[in-house]
Formats: sequence, structure tokens, C-alpha cells
Amino acid sequence: MKKFSLSLLVLTVWFGMNHSLLAQLQMLRDQGTGNPVLSNPYPEVKGSPYWSEFEIGSIVFSEKDTASNLMIAFNAFNHTLVYQMDRDLMAYSPGKINGFILGKNSSNQIFRSGYMVPGIGSNRFVEVLVDGEFTLVNHKFKKMVDDPGATYGSQQSKTFQNAEELILYKGGEAYIWKPRKKNLIGFFGEDGYKKINNMANSYGLDLKEINDVKRLVMLLNAGN
Repeated sequence: MKKFSLSLLVLTVWFGMNHSLLAQLQMLRDQGTGNPVLSNPYPEVKGSPYWSEFEIGSIVFSEKDTASNLMIAFNAFNHTLVYQMDRDLMAYSPGKINGFILGKNSSNQIFRSGYMVPGIGSNRFVEVLVDGEFTLVNHKFKKMVDDPGATYGSQQSKTFQNAEELILYKGGEAYIWKPRKKNLIGFFGEDGYKKINNMANSYGLDLKEINDVKRLVMLLNAGN
């Protein structure tokens, strides 16, 4: 009886896992599987176009439809979300999905599309750091630059370089975060600047550090 129960449990778990996998695959087919991509599209460039290595994550198609437990990575050079499907790599652009989530625990990173990035447009994925009346996002991207360590005549004379910029949104307006007084007054006004300056002094915030800017925005949303 114990052997039968154990076998039944194993079969139940196996069917459950396969049902979940089939449901995920069906969702991907329903939404369109994305565009195929090469495993190494830039062999002549040093480094990787991906912000980080492939890891377990989720693809968010809508508020109701999310495909979870997929191996995904963010291509920060051409701003696509790449996932592994069997042995192939497939990619979604920002216009095809609402976003994605890197990781499975409390420290996961949430990326969304649709935010207007000044000077570029909305065809980007951004990491959402704070959501609220004031929304703070991190626009992460990679640039292809000259490799200062490359030898003369080397085929790998280019390299990928990480870049980030914080963007603050309020009432439909976007502000690329620059903690200089002139820039802050331009977005927040004189009174707003004084308020921010007082909070930075009271809480010991360095407005050049991402975590401190994140804390400041959370304080603003809390009505401090």
C-alpha cells in the first residue's frame, strides 16, 4: 500500500509538472513565440550584449498572462528579452510583451515596457525601482565602444560597456535624474528642491547613489 501511494504521488507530481510545462508552452504559442536569435550575434565584439547571464524568470504578457520558470536574459544592447525554448533562443521586443521578471525571490528585478525614455522613445525595457505618484526606473543599456585594451589590428577592437540612467516620472513628465541644484529646481521647483534637500540632509542621503535616490522617492510617495 505504501509503495502504491508513493508511486501514485510520483505520478501525480509528474503529471502536474508536465501539465504546467504544457500550459507554459501553450501560452507562448498563443502569444507568439518571438523571433529566433543567434547564440552569439556579435562574435567580433568583446564581452556580452546581455546585462547578466541566463537565469530563471518570468515573461509578463499582460496582467492575467505570465509565463514563469523560464530561462531568460536581458539583451541590453538591442533591448530584447531572450528566452530558451528547447535548444533555440527566441526574443521579444518591448512592443510584444508588458515586461519580464529576473529571478524568483524577494530580490528579483521587475522590468516593464511602455515608459517614454527621453531622447529615445518608449521602445525600451526599464527596471522599475519605485512605483507610485513618483515612479523611479533604471534605464539599463549597453553601448558598443572602442576597446582600449585591444592590440593594433585585433579583430576584437570593440567591446560592450554597461550604462545606466535613472528616470523619474510624475504626472506624465519624465526627468533624467541629475542631482545638481539647477536640474532639480527645473523639475521640482524651488519649494520642491528645498524639500528634497532637507530630506537628503535629515536622512543622510547621497543623491548620486541609486539606493539613496530610491529611498528618497519612497519618502516622497509616503508624503514626507
